[in-house]
Amino acid sequence: MRRETFNRAGKRDLVFVLGWGNRIEHENVRWLVDRLVEADYRVTVFQIPTVVTDFGTEWVKPVAEYVDDLEHYRLLTHSTGGLVAEYLEGAEHRVYLSPWWGFHADMRNPLVSLAMKLPLPWSILPTGGTDREMLGELATDRQLEDTPNRIAPTFLREAKRAQSHLPPFQFEATGVVFYTPDDAVVSAATIEDGPAALE
Repeated sequence: MRRETFNRAGKRDLVFVLGWGNRIEHENVRWLVDRLVEADYRVTVFQIPTVVTDFGTEWVKPVAEYVDDLEHYRLLTHSTGGLVAEYLEGAEHRVYLSPWWGFHADMRNPLVSLAMKLPLPWSILPTGGTDREMLGELATDRQLEDTPNRIAPTFLREAKRAQSHLPPFQFEATGVVFYTPDDAVVSAATIEDGPAALE
């Protein structure tokens, strides 16, 4: 997992866990990091791998080991980063941007269910789209070029497993969630219903 820290002299720690396919060097990510640095945060950004075979070991553990050494920190996440964040302890405040706590209704179908059973850690399945319409009108050309257009079955399996075993939601007491109700990837119903949506 890639990690980079900005403004090491900052007075407050903020950990930013990116979503699947986001890169630290993407212009929109750097714009947000720059705003946080201007607010005097020491910002540590985690770029998650796009292919994983074990959610806990490859996604949660590297971030958890880092935050365990922090006395106080705030947490900012996007999409799959929001799924990782629910397994982290100790954040004073949490901000979730379109957390991927559940599969969108379009992804809950027999084909995706079958694909998740394949033990293949290679990006072979089409993502269904990586265009500006899906990523948003502010997506840059570089982001569109960088975003993988294929996904590994093990990624889907591990994401589904993590979503199925989410600990009690922590955003209700210490954070806030921003999302678009018509998001094409994350489940808005899971966000809106919170823990009840997972039962």
